[in-house]
Amino acid sequence: MARLRVLADGALPGAANMARDRDLLAAYRPGDDPVLRIYRWDPPAVTIGYNQQVDDFDADGVRAAGWDVVRRPTGGRAILHADELTYAVVGTSPGPLFGDSLHDVYLTINRALVAFLAGLGIAAEIAEGESRDEARGLVCFRSAGRYEIAVAGRKLVGSAQRRTGGCFLQHGSILAGPGHLELLRFLRPGKPGADVPARELALGTTDLGQLRGARYGPQELDALAPALAAAFAGTLGLAATAG
Repeated sequence: MARLRVLADGALPGAANMARDRDLLAAYRPGDDPVLRIYRWDPPAVTIGYNQQVDDFDADGVRAAGWDVVRRPTGGRAILHADELTYAVVGTSPGPLFGDSLHDVYLTINRALVAFLAGLGIAAEIAEGESRDEARGLVCFRSAGRYEIAVAGRKLVGSAQRRTGGCFLQHGSILAGPGHLELLRFLRPGKPGADVPARELALGTTDLGQLRGARYGPQELDALAPALAAAFAGTLGLAATAG
């Protein structure tokens, strides 16, 4: 009988986190039990989308701030992973659990994320998409793309997916504080989004801390992992097991 394998990894450096996600996808075979990995970042890290140019950012400046710079195995735009809880799901698609397409997988995972947020008293919705100009930007959390999760129009969860050989990896950031806003100061002048005021980015996003009037440090974020795993298990109709 299928089960949901849950890996609660705590905090790792950026390169280790992305290697862990890549390795899970590489080892996965269609029909295997799906995997849910829950983790954090220490130190904070900027991840660059698979097809994005590192030269768009002041990577030396990021490292001077004590943060990592690493490329993701998935597409999308740059994210500064600081105040957040991160999830990764590896599974089979096409298949009965997650559906047959990239969008089916997004919607299935979004149902689990929305259920998790509802358990925290947060009424989230699935965004309809961003404008063409917003989609050209370099910063992921400037706006909510299609199938991403928002609250009152402000992006709360950003995700990206990679599909290969009947398998997929989808991972995403559940914002818990304002740390992601610091990314703007590392965009090189003249690049798309470099002139975006920090206030505009802040108004386009929200986080668990704002929504719940609480501070989410490492212990508080780790304490959310069981509820997140339960939401995924309930949505998929599977028993959750560690490892």
